[in-house]
Amino acid sequence: MDSDAIWQALVEAVREETGNPNAVITTGMTADDIAGWDSLAHVRIVMNMEARTGAEIDISDTYKAATVDELCAIVRRNIKPRS
Repeated sequence: MDSDAIWQALVEAVREETGNPNAVITTGMTADDIAGWDSLAHVRIVMNMEARTGAEIDISDTYKAATVDELCAIVRRNIKPRS
């Protein structure tokens, strides 16, 4: 899965899990910038990304992400190579 596909999956996951289907999401945004992104939505976003990408993500790692782009990088690092 390339970086663009991971980014698009993240945008879709955020839109779904925040109940904000028309949200405009850019790399420098934080959870506070996106309506509906609370602690529960955060967990659902991470789970959604695991399902979409096959990544195995430690939720505690995601709390270190300051921006949406940093969250995307965490997902990218945790995608297991296909054998």
